[in-house]
Amino acid sequence: MDTHNRGLGYSSKYPFIQFRNSPSLKASHSKSEWQKYLEEENVWGAFGCHPHNAADYNDSVEEALKLALSHPKVRALGEIGLDYSERNKCRKEVQHEVFRRQLKIAYENRQSLIIHCRDANEDCMKILQELLPEDYTFHLHCFTENWKWAQKWLEAFPNVYIGITNLVTYGSAKPTHEVAKSIPLNHLLLETDAPYFLPRKISKKIKWSHPGMAIYVAAQIAALRNITLEEVLDWTYKNTRKMYKI
Repeated sequence: MDTHNRGLGYSSKYPFIQFRNSPSLKASHSKSEWQKYLEEENVWGAFGCHPHNAADYNDSVEEALKLALSHPKVRALGEIGLDYSERNKCRKEVQHEVFRRQLKIAYENRQSLIIHCRDANEDCMKILQELLPEDYTFHLHCFTENWKWAQKWLEAFPNVYIGITNLVTYGSAKPTHEVAKSIPLNHLLLETDAPYFLPRKISKKIKWSHPGMAIYVAAQIAALRNITLEEVLDWTYKNTRKMYKI
């Protein structure tokens, strides 16, 4: 199961579409922009304000977010979090405020979370520990750190699930290989983060990834761990159902 894609490359055979930008939230009063996707069988959704869009977050967006989260096929709030990479021009103070506001919404409604944490592990972990109990369930999305940081997350939050993308198929992604080989299988999730992260061996004619490419993630993890593909798929299927209550 692909647990994270952004609607592009959408396929009704795979479960999660994530709506991350403020324009999607503002449109949620009418639901016209996203309702059609969630009407599909075996498709669920998540809503949240991504840290790249934190400057656009306001009371109106928050009300629209709450409305979207009330949809019966929405299974999580996210992706939300912190992003200190050079790509994000939003001030850290603004990111912190928006992250905290959304965490409070999730906790009040006991909703699962999808966490975006890029070059911000210490601050992200600190804010989560301030506002949530240690047994809270969340998906640490698109994890690209090393095994040392993965261990810290697992120790701090025993119910965390760590998502690995097709970055694992690249020989240069040594930290991701380390995590893939070491993570307990009951904490692993598969992601494509479509339309990004094409598998390494895919045809160059293909420009965008899609949920069906999650199988490449599973196959590479199985090879790195010297276990069967079926074992990886079995564990991640069970983890997805548990994480997202489907």
